[in-house]
Amino acid sequence: MQNFDQTLPANDHDSSLLEGLFQLAVSGHTQGWEFEQIDSEVYTRLQQAYAA
Repeated sequence: MQNFDQTLPANDHDSSLLEGLFQLAVSGHTQGWEFEQIDSEVYTRLQQAYAA
């Protein structure tokens, strides 16, 4: 079985966005501008990826 962490490039922006969103959600900081901005970016990328 391959280690997932080793397959991602160090500068993977998508992973960083998801990690940031996760950390804010876990810490309960879902009402601030930072969460809103990251949430919007992730949602937009998901729409683009799955729009068909």
